[in-house]
Amino acid sequence: MRVLLLMLILLWDLGAVERNELLGKWNSVVKLSNNGTLTIEKEYLHLNADRSFAIVLLVSLQKGEAFVKDLQIQGSGIWKVHEDTLVAVVNKIEMPFAKEVYLISQESLRNLSDNFKRRFQEEPIRILKIKSIDRNSLITVNEASKQTHYSRY
Repeated sequence: MRVLLLMLILLWDLGAVERNELLGKWNSVVKLSNNGTLTIEKEYLHLNADRSFAIVLLVSLQKGEAFVKDLQIQGSGIWKVHEDTLVAVVNKIEMPFAKEVYLISQESLRNLSDNFKRRFQEEPIRILKIKSIDRNSLITVNEASKQTHYSRY
């Protein structure tokens, strides 16, 4: 009986994520291909000890000869973890800008940047379930059941 009780206590504790485990710099890379357009999204997430965070999203697109390289959207705000749930609230969004653009109209670039900027504006509160975490990797699941794999850098 004691062994069973001890195992239950250990399993109960496994579901909780400590704040210190999340502190630091995390990044993820997602590559998508749709109708001949290659999209690469790089996300850099900095979780600070004072419960503030900074997020940088770099988006690169290429279709044929045309491309946009490193369209950058920056956000910042506050975060908190409770058991296995990470909540981040975006308070500030920086204007997007692209590092390099070729054969893309100004209007198309504006539409693209508005689309990615809207992610932070329309959903300023992000609720992420922490699926797993260890020293160098973090897997989260958002409200739409999309998994994101981060690695520490």
